[in-house]
Amino acid sequence: MNIQIDQVRFIKVRVTPKTAWYFAKVMNSNGLETVVEFTKGSSSGEVAKLIHQMTGYLSEQLVEDESDVESILNIDHIMDGRSVESAAISAVRTAITQLSAMEKDISLNETFNGGKIEKVPVYANINRGLFSTDRAPNDFAAAAENAVKRGFSIIKCAPFDEVSPSDSSEWILKSAEMGIERVKSIRRAVGESITVLIDCHSRFTPETASQVAEKLESVSIGWFEEPLSPNDHSRSLSDVVKKVSMPVAGGESGYGEPFFDALLSSGSLEIVMPDIKYCGGVSESVRIGRLARSKGAGVSLHSPSGPVSLLASAHSTAAVECSMALEHAVSESDWRSELIEPAEVIRDGNIYLPKGPGLGAVLNSNMMAKRGEYFSV
Repeated sequence: MNIQIDQVRFIKVRVTPKTAWYFAKVMNSNGLETVVEFTKGSSSGEVAKLIHQMTGYLSEQLVEDESDVESILNIDHIMDGRSVESAAISAVRTAITQLSAMEKDISLNETFNGGKIEKVPVYANINRGLFSTDRAPNDFAAAAENAVKRGFSIIKCAPFDEVSPSDSSEWILKSAEMGIERVKSIRRAVGESITVLIDCHSRFTPETASQVAEKLESVSIGWFEEPLSPNDHSRSLSDVVKKVSMPVAGGESGYGEPFFDALLSSGSLEIVMPDIKYCGGVSESVRIGRLARSKGAGVSLHSPSGPVSLLASAHSTAAVECSMALEHAVSESDWRSELIEPAEVIRDGNIYLPKGPGLGAVLNSNMMAKRGEYFSV
């Protein structure tokens, strides 16, 4: 089905002093409108400008399939998933996919040949909610306990604030001691039945990653996420995979199925974590997920931002058989669920998919008037 983009409007929502979410309302020539999230920290304004340029060009084109967008825009180079360009084109491709589903009057999940899925499991990323604390071990423990009380059985944290890969191996290992204590504090607080995931934010070196993993073995870790950057150190990461006992996950900054295929083929990751905001969009994330499953690897979408990207990621997760739980950033704001309509429903460790075509939700106009800021580029 051909889609022609007619107009785009941009919205910023300030969440905390450290966090803002960015959205684009995209309308096609038939008057259907959908919303995508393109949050990319301090670069979000640049992403908006590029989305505006891309959609301006595409407004003169009929797009038959979202995967055609790169060729229509004359993009013939390999994109880095960390770039502004990858974030912009991911947003555009997702918008086209969602508008196409709306034109067909089916849900986003159904457009991937998925069934009518009611809910998708999610895990609690407690890291962003901890930004307003001292990030002491007891703060991590309290945040984990709170997540368990809310019905989550899987918790993720990023405990290694003090570690920098540019330091000496000796200093890295010393700096990691506080992070290890944070993890131990979580384990003492939640008991053995709760799965604890660790995000390293690429803070280690090939030499120190396996040593830190060994120290975490006694705490029973569900996965070891990005001890090194998969974008920059895939070969070294494959060596880490061979040395550590827990699964190694990552790929949040990867773009396109070939990127993830290469990581899986080289043994650099055992669980892939595409982010729909950067990997090429929601359809690409489904292709990546199915690729991973075909190779016997796990897939868990990276999604630490707002309710729009989380909902689109939930549709993707539902479409990939045997996907692992989806990431959800908890305790960042007490009004998050109201930002979309119908409101986001997360209960007992699951996100519930709303009924309706496409994404199944829109931005809540009352909340936009209260908290949103429309802006031009």
